[in-house]
Formats: sequence, C-alpha cells, structure tokens
Amino acid sequence: MKILNFWMVALMALSLSTTFVSCSDNDDDDTNLAKEIAGIYNGYSIGECNMFSDYLMGDKSSATITANEDGTINLAYKSGAGDFTLNNLKLSAKSFSGSGEVAMSMSGSSTGNSYDYTLEGSVNDSKVLTLKAKVSIPAPMGEMTIVFTQGEVPFIYNIAATYQYNSSLEIFVMNTSYGLTTDCKAVITRASDTTVDVTLNGFGNLEGGGSSMSLGNFTISGVKVTAETDGTYSLSLEEGYESTDSTGKAITGVSFSGTIAADGTATITTDFKPGSMPMAITANFTGNKTASVE
Repeated sequence: MKILNFWMVALMALSLSTTFVSCSDNDDDDTNLAKEIAGIYNGYSIGECNMFSDYLMGDKSSATITANEDGTINLAYKSGAGDFTLNNLKLSAKSFSGSGEVAMSMSGSSTGNSYDYTLEGSVNDSKVLTLKAKVSIPAPMGEMTIVFTQGEVPFIYNIAATYQYNSSLEIFVMNTSYGLTTDCKAVITRASDTTVDVTLNGFGNLEGGGSSMSLGNFTISGVKVTAETDGTYSLSLEEGYESTDSTGKAITGVSFSGTIAADGTATITTDFKPGSMPMAITANFTGNKTASVE
C-alpha cells in the first residue's frame, strides 16, 4: 500500500517531568492503573491538513505504553509519518496528554524544521486506545492532525487515491468517439467504509467534438465498493445519480460502473446527460494511482 511520502523522517522525543504529592495509597493506585493500560496497540493512522484529508498516513501504526514504578507511563507511537516518544506522562484516570517539539524533514532531505506538537490519548475499559496528535506546520499545509485507530485498515483506503498516471478520458455519442484527452484524472475519496465518491476531471481538456460541449468536472457520490477475491475492487451504483459540474451545468447520471485492478489501474464508465441534452453520452476513464516503473 502506498503511504504518504510528504514526510519520510520524523523523530520526536520529549521527557516530561512531573512532581507528585507523596501519598502511598495514591502512588499504588497510579502504579496499578499504569500497569493496567500498558501494552502494545496496533492499528493505522489517518492524517488531515490543508493539503489533504482522511489520508492513510500509516497502515501499520503502533503505540507502546510502558508503566513506570511511580505510576507514570512512557508512550512510543509510530504513526507512519513519524515516531513520537513521550516519557513520564501522568495519568488522569486512563487519559494522558503531552506536548513537545518535532523535527520533520522532507523526503530526500537530511535536515528538517522543528514544529510544536501536542498529543492526547486514552484507554477505555475494553483496552482500546484512542490517540490524536496535532503538529503545527505553517502554510500551505497548516496544522496537521494525525489520528490513531486500533484495528485493521478498512479496505476502502486501498483505493482512495488520485488516479492520474497513464490516464485517458474519452466520451462517446451514440457509440462514436466525440473527444479524447490524456490530461485528466479521477479522484476517489472515502465516503464510508464501503462507499466512495468519484470525481472525474479533464472534460474541459477534450480534443475533438466534445470540446464544444463545455463540460466541467463532476462528482458521482455514494459509489459502492466490493472487494473481490482476486485482489481487485468493483465500483457500482444500483441506480442513476444527480450531480453538478464545475460550470454549474446539471448532470443526470444514467449508469455507473468501474473496477480497480490489483496493479492500481482504475477503469470507469458512466452514461450521463449534461444539461438539457436528451440523449446520454458515455465517458470512459482509465488511469493509475502510481507512476509506471520504467
């Protein structure tokens, strides 16, 4: 699975000193509580900032909590975008929080800038960890939020991506090609754990008769995704759809279907009526989410 590569090196360390009031009963309670939530929690991390949202930062994230004799805990969090180390965190019930400074460097760079971050988390009675980190990154990215979720990655994240490599978009009118472009892409975003929204981009770049239609980009919402046994995914709608393109033109969708191959190639076909056009036209899109390896 392709993991976000904005940040390849992210090392963070913070030692928090905490002063405790001497009280043997409370110390024992704190120690027992720390030992109760200690362990390794495995899951995945989702990131969000000005440049992206609901993005899989790490499909194999982990958080390791170790208990100290004084009732505090140490937390080592591997998010997939960076490693957070927080020591001597005091517990409030089963919740904790900390802050520090993170040094992050861009892919391929040996140096990086430092940013402030905060982290908070809690463990419930079923020993499920909730963890959230916020990193103060300046524009254009802005503050980044990284949320850890315990468990397996929902399969929908395997196809949520931008399909822009080796791409082509062609429209047909009455089975006759009416315009073609390779300057196009399909953006698939997660709508739920079983559905996605699909935005087709590139209609304004069509060469041929289709260029006179002045079509804009539009989104097909609520597309059902089914994982097949051969590693592919099928995309479908049980009925038509309504949308509006980027020029304000009403789009009446008649049908929609598609597949995502195991190699990351998306093939999408939709019949739709733009504006008041009485007959449906067909749009065929193909593209990959990763660049081809020469």
